[in-house]
Amino acid sequence: MIINRLIFLTILISVTCFGAEADSGAKLFEGTKPFRNGGVACIACHNVNSPVVVSGGSLAKDLTEYGGADMAPTIQYMVAKSESMPSPIMVEAYKGKELTSQEVTDLIAFFQKVDKESKTSGFGSLFWLLGVFGAGVIFFLLTLLGKSRTKNRSVNQDIYDRQLKSTWRE
Repeated sequence: MIINRLIFLTILISVTCFGAEADSGAKLFEGTKPFRNGGVACIACHNVNSPVVVSGGSLAKDLTEYGGADMAPTIQYMVAKSESMPSPIMVEAYKGKELTSQEVTDLIAFFQKVDKESKTSGFGSLFWLLGVFGAGVIFFLLTLLGKSRTKNRSVNQDIYDRQLKSTWRE
């Protein structure tokens, strides 16, 4: 009986905490949750296409596509120690301010969530098609409006006709 309750409690806790690492990683990336050792927020230089965080910097690579399962060990290696970071700017920024293992895990979970979201959202690729279709509809409606306003005569036709009928007085 107690074991069943423990199993149920474990399942309940895991379901309610699902995504907590990714949420914590999003907060770390954005800077709303500071790194324990005082490192710079990732968003200062990097961008990620996610509705969870605001747009980031354009100084360094966009990290949207770096969340695949095959990239997790690479990211973990790059951000675990400041000496192994990929750019000299990152090495200087994080020297003496290394990320903890929990922070690295949270960031990786966030990158994996962003990668999964970017592959499942299909409306972005159809945006240009909807734009072209919308422009065609607007053009068609404007053409219909223009046809009802076509003129059969010149604006000054009445004045011209009156001038032809008049004669010179001397």
